Amino acid sequence: MRTTRACIAALGLALHGLSIAAAPAAPLRAEGTEWVLQAPGGSLRSADLVGAELRLAGGAVLRIDSAQRVSDGGARSWWAHELSVQTDLQGWKPLCAPHSDGTHYAVVLPGREQADGSLADEPASYAVSCTSGALAKCLRMGYEPWQTTPQGASMRGTYNACLRMVRADYGGHGLAYTENGRQIDVYDTQGVQQADMLPGQAFEAGWSESGAVCVHHVRVAHKLTLAELESLYPTLRGRVGEVCTEAFARAHGALTFNRSNPSGAVAR
Repeated sequence: MRTTRACIAALGLALHGLSIAAAPAAPLRAEGTEWVLQAPGGSLRSADLVGAELRLAGGAVLRIDSAQRVSDGGARSWWAHELSVQTDLQGWKPLCAPHSDGTHYAVVLPGREQADGSLADEPASYAVSCTSGALAKCLRMGYEPWQTTPQGASMRGTYNACLRMVRADYGGHGLAYTENGRQIDVYDTQGVQQADMLPGQAFEAGWSESGAVCVHHVRVAHKLTLAELESLYPTLRGRVGEVCTEAFARAHGALTFNRSNPSGAVAR
């Protein structure tokens, strides 16, 4: 389908710098990792919307510079977008920091990111994450929140448990206790990820969508101690240290698990 200036203008967007401030906003949603816009002549999808400027809540303007389907080399693939944001001082600049290959990819997911860091099921909303962000990392691991498990349950709970795990959000309040360079070994109850059993790592914690169900050791030692963790989060009292095993975590509702370096050292 050919995207035209007139079609985009009628939908309240802008194409190649053409601003239509008075036009009504059009509903833009995500299907999987692809943007979809219902146009008078049919649906416009991510590849059709390259060059469009999206006017977001709060007045920010985002431009879609490219959209392509990418793969991890296996069965998993997703739509990757290069996005620019308009600034007063610098004009347009990439939304995401560059990767080693020079790309600035972001992904879009259906749902609304909550203040506590979880992704709520809101089909009319979408969240945008650079590929270095937790939302995109969990997607790339294979946790697609719109899918169901082989048992027919929603994958959203496992996806949100992954978000807690990636961020080391032990209390489930949206506070991260990790930092760049921390390597973790991820696995889960669904078999999406299998433990690699990397040398030098040990079981760290089991995770539900509400945070850690127990913590054997903290990921970054200088951020907080186990005692501080129990003091901050009453639900973890009596659930830290040696008592926290994979079996204990499974028995208390963990959906994802991880291993990490118990010394708190950065993996090289």
